[in-house]
Amino acid sequence: MTDSLEEDAASTRDADRLEALAILDAVRALPEAYRETLTLRLVEGMTGAEIAERTGLTPASVRVNLHRGMKLLREKLA
Repeated sequence: MTDSLEEDAASTRDADRLEALAILDAVRALPEAYRETLTLRLVEGMTGAEIAERTGLTPASVRVNLHRGMKLLREKLA
C-alpha cells in the first residue's frame, strides 16, 4: 500500500513539474513587453502602479500589456 502511495505522489510531482515547465515555456515565448509585465505581476507580486513605475510605462499601458499577455498565455496553454 505504501509503495502505491509513493508511486502516486511521485507521478503527481512529475506531472506538476511538466505542467510548470510548459507554463514557463509559454511565458518565455510571449513578446517581451507582455512577458515582463506578467512576470512582475505574477512572480514579483507587484501592483499595476509599481510595474508602471519600474518599467516607465503608463498605468494604462501596463493594464493593456497584462490583459493581452494573459490572453496569449491562455491561448498557448489551451
